[in-house]
Amino acid sequence: MGNRDNIDEMSSTSASMLLSIIKMIDKYDLYGQVAYPKHHKQSEVPDIYSLAAKTKGVFINPAFIEPFGLTLIEAAAHGLPMVATKNGGPVDIHRVLDNGLLVDPHDHESVADALLKLVADKQLWSKCRSNGLRNIHLFSWTEHCKTYLSRIASCKPRHPGWLKNNDSDDDENSEPESPGDSLRDMQDISLNLKFSMDGVDSEDRKSKLENAVMSMSKGNIVKTAQRTVSGEKADQAKFPALRRRNHIFVIAVDGDNIKNLFENVKKIFSAVEDEKNNGSVGFILATSLQMAEIHSFLVSNGLNPSDFDAFICNSGADLYYTSSHSEDNPFVFDLYYHSHIEYRWGGEGLRKTLVRWASSIIDKKGKNKNEEHVVTEDEAVSTNYCYAFNVQNPALVPPAKELRKMMRIQALRCHVIYCQNGRKINVIPVLASRSQALRYLYLRWGMDLSKVVVFIGESGDTDYEGFLGGVHKSVILKGVGNGISDQLHANRVYPLSDVWPTDSANIVQTREEFGVADIRESLGKLGVLKG
Repeated sequence: MGNRDNIDEMSSTSASMLLSIIKMIDKYDLYGQVAYPKHHKQSEVPDIYSLAAKTKGVFINPAFIEPFGLTLIEAAAHGLPMVATKNGGPVDIHRVLDNGLLVDPHDHESVADALLKLVADKQLWSKCRSNGLRNIHLFSWTEHCKTYLSRIASCKPRHPGWLKNNDSDDDENSEPESPGDSLRDMQDISLNLKFSMDGVDSEDRKSKLENAVMSMSKGNIVKTAQRTVSGEKADQAKFPALRRRNHIFVIAVDGDNIKNLFENVKKIFSAVEDEKNNGSVGFILATSLQMAEIHSFLVSNGLNPSDFDAFICNSGADLYYTSSHSEDNPFVFDLYYHSHIEYRWGGEGLRKTLVRWASSIIDKKGKNKNEEHVVTEDEAVSTNYCYAFNVQNPALVPPAKELRKMMRIQALRCHVIYCQNGRKINVIPVLASRSQALRYLYLRWGMDLSKVVVFIGESGDTDYEGFLGGVHKSVILKGVGNGISDQLHANRVYPLSDVWPTDSANIVQTREEFGVADIRESLGKLGVLKG
């Protein structure tokens, strides 16, 4: 309840919340069983934790999302078991401390059951208390430094001079012990740190620290080399080829048919044919299409799936890598990506709500009953993390902004994307999109975003603005996407120039009727290619 002012002096939102709690205390006659002191000192906080622990109580943090969760560590240090939200930092804290239960904060019954389970099961309560006290030292400064250095040692250097150890190629196939750890919190500032010796004042200390990190790195390489299957490293398949590229070209060209998309793909391939053949350039296809649709078209047009290092499909709901281990199934599905984007995903409840919404969009002027429903579910294309709908008449469908607002009113968060010239609607998790998938690749594989070039049209699906601006480079293919309906962007109340820095050195445009030479010229202006 915090330190607060008098109720009449509080903000209307805070006062309303406090009054609602007081009314519930009165309704359930909880007088004498609930304490909410108006003021408390910082020095009194340890006593509050201790009181709860002595009375065999539980510490609960039911936040919708918790970036880290320092209070959980404080509670554990006082021997107090926890019930915490499963969204955010508590997941990592629980993995280390194992001192309580994680719950969905939106599921009231789940929260109540967890609290009752801990206070009713004395053995479980004692086990959680003991685990917390025994493992709390793992959050000390010393342990933090050890963990940080071990992760540095297990990762491939991301820029010259990061570590002076270029003797072995094996470091490309070494993986951090927990690749999901850095994905739990998208705001983790440690992602931007670069290891440097500049702050070490002594040459002797600098040498010792560098040698220690190199030693740990070699130890991890040895462990990786020992895990072999038929003479090959078992972990090798875990690493997509994009880790070895000098540049990554992301083709995110939108349109109303797949044929136009691949005409532009072939132009881009031809423009960098030499670089493509020698492996210095890799390709990622980012599209609203399903993987099966892409695969079918690749095969029918004589293109090899291995021409691409990765496929961002269903508007960013699914991520695949290419694999040479199976001709029948040349794609590897990234399960970690779904764990990354599933925050507040509505699942089946969201799908049913969307189906009801779709059935309400009716063309009253339709010639017959078959034409009355403007929006219909596309079950053949839908996946667990992408609900797809067909649109018969884009002009009769409200803007994406209105549909998002409608879902949020019902406590359903999602990312609504109008695509394929308004003929399709993809509904995906709120943390998913094609541009967010690129950020995930940066987080998981260390892909250097400054080495990424994104090819887009002058307009596109309602998520294409996410590709404009940033540390990556962009090539805008003039004339591409012009056929896309303005209805897709009817909710835009700002000029596109507000999100497209026209004076940026990282963005270039081709001429209207561009060819292979124009694409190569644009890449030269960006400094990606020579000549």
